[in-house]
Amino acid sequence: MISNKILAYLAFAALIGASPVAITDGEGSVFSRRNSVDDCGASTFENHSSNGSPLVADCRQIAANIANGGTWTVANIGQRQLVQYGTCAFGVEVLKPFDAFTTRIGNQDIIDLINESINRFQWQDKVGAAGNMMCQTESFSENRVAWGLYHT
Repeated sequence: MISNKILAYLAFAALIGASPVAITDGEGSVFSRRNSVDDCGASTFENHSSNGSPLVADCRQIAANIANGGTWTVANIGQRQLVQYGTCAFGVEVLKPFDAFTTRIGNQDIIDLINESINRFQWQDKVGAAGNMMCQTESFSENRVAWGLYHT
């Protein structure tokens, strides 16, 4: 017998696959164009800035590039890089146990994490950071998400 969660996931996956505004990267995440979106709550922050960290200017460019809105719907199957520019990348991993099969990360969540990381940890025009936050799922529950700002 198929569980209700699996049925809900299959229905959701079919909906995303049919959406004309979804862009799939083929790596377990889907981007949907929407207005500026916050899908996650407050985050912890850890300093990972070093000589090997990405350039602050490249991370700021990511924030500028995604400022017009959007949500990434991420499959709960390991670490996923969502955006990158130059030396800077932003990625997430949904931590177990998870309540649903996919988790949402909004553009404003990424912008806020980049800007706050720069404010807290900028060092010699470089920044590296990581943390944890709770983010919405397709079933309107929440999953814990680990995120990182790292060198490509």
